[in-house]
Amino acid sequence: MTQKEFEDRIGEKFVGDYSEVEECYMNTDLDKDLFCKLWIENPTALKEIERKTALVRELYEERKCLSNLLIDQAEKCNASDLREMAIAMIGEREYLRRKIAKGYNLWDDDKKLLDNILSK
Repeated sequence: MTQKEFEDRIGEKFVGDYSEVEECYMNTDLDKDLFCKLWIENPTALKEIERKTALVRELYEERKCLSNLLIDQAEKCNASDLREMAIAMIGEREYLRRKIAKGYNLWDDDKKLLDNILSK
C-alpha cells in the first residue's frame, strides 16, 4: 500500500516515518481497508497483531525445519519413534509427501500408511 493510499483511507496526512506503517502492514495478513480502520481505532492493537503474526510465521518455519530434521534422522537412524514424532507434528500425508520428495525409500509402515490413505 502506498502512502497516498494509506492517507486516503485514514482521512488525513500521515506525519512520521511511513516505512514503519508499511512494515507493519506487510507483516500482517490484513487487507488495506481493515488495516487502516484498525490503525485509526487502535494502533497499539494493530502492532500486537503484527507481532503475533510474525511470531506465528516464525513458529511455522521452526516447526517445518524440526519436522524435516525428524524425517532425516528417522531415515538415518532407522528410528520409528522419530518417524512417529514427525507424523504427529505434520500429519500422515505431509510426512509421506516430504519423505518421497527427499527421495527416501518407503518403509513397510509407510507403505501401509500410503495404502490406507489411498484406499479412503
